[in-house]
Amino acid sequence: MLINGRNMSIVMDFITHSEAYFKCLSTSDCWQDVLGHFELFQPDIYLCFVDSVYSKILSQTNALRGDSKYNNAPIFVVADEETYTELEQNPRPAISVVIKRPISTDNLILRITAHLEQRERAAQAEAEKEAQRLAELERRRAAANQKTPQKNSQADQAPKRSSIWETWENEIKPIDITPKKNVKTANTANTSNPVSGNAAPQAAKPAEPNAAAAESNGAKTDAADAGSGKKHILIVDDDRTVLKMLKSALEEEYDVTTMVNGLMVEKFLMAKKVDVVILDYEMPGQTGADIFRKLKMNDKTGKIPICFLTGISDREKIMEVMSLRPNSYLLKPIDMDMLKAAITNLTH
Repeated sequence: MLINGRNMSIVMDFITHSEAYFKCLSTSDCWQDVLGHFELFQPDIYLCFVDSVYSKILSQTNALRGDSKYNNAPIFVVADEETYTELEQNPRPAISVVIKRPISTDNLILRITAHLEQRERAAQAEAEKEAQRLAELERRRAAANQKTPQKNSQADQAPKRSSIWETWENEIKPIDITPKKNVKTANTANTSNPVSGNAAPQAAKPAEPNAAAAESNGAKTDAADAGSGKKHILIVDDDRTVLKMLKSALEEEYDVTTMVNGLMVEKFLMAKKVDVVILDYEMPGQTGADIFRKLKMNDKTGKIPICFLTGISDREKIMEVMSLRPNSYLLKPIDMDMLKAAITNLTH
């Protein structure tokens, strides 16, 4: 990470507290200095601390994106409230993420790592999409190569026509189109005669629309489960006060389900579609880590994004959480803006 900022106390504080996560190097706001660091250091992240929308560091970001020494590293800007508001109203394309101060170092690390993981997932998805496209092209080429000799070989073509004709004749011949009117008449007569031997087949015919109706009703049920199109969030926490607070804060934007322990989580997720699981890390009985591992080992629940909520703050515990590679994690007491931002990232 390359870090730029005039307030050296803030820069050094971040470097000191983030050494477990990033290899950091600071630079000045001298343009040649910034370019020199990008050329030699090739950072994965460029982090800027600014105090004004007129900051020299901000004005350099657009020029940096157009310079050959820039390596497409995401640019994070941490700004005071006034500068943050101005950048939100007038965003600059060169800046990847704008973050408002004050913000703790742990939460700043979380925002940065979450963005990097999101970029990585997007790149992987794009690579998989390209691989699928190439595989499909290869499949079509192979299919075309197989069809070419068949067209040029009459010996191979003849038996195929014979086989197709025989199949068609066997299936269609018994249904002669000439007596169709008589069949309709017979059916009408059978309708008026309930004791006719042909009444049984007519009674079975309504089963087809009923089956279609059942399928239609099934689709409506799924649509009803989806509600008004809101994303569905499952929150698991042994603190009922936290559950009530989170449900109250999120239910206007999301469909929220809460649980006070992890006993029914897996069973619930097997039956219901959930977009995000918000999981307390430290719970009695089954811990958040236990539930996390169980869900990730299940093919049906393994891809559901999981965000840990935890009150722990010591470095060893945080590293323990990060070692599980959750999609996101937040420290308690919960910052609702941070939580909503994390949910937005995970659901998109």
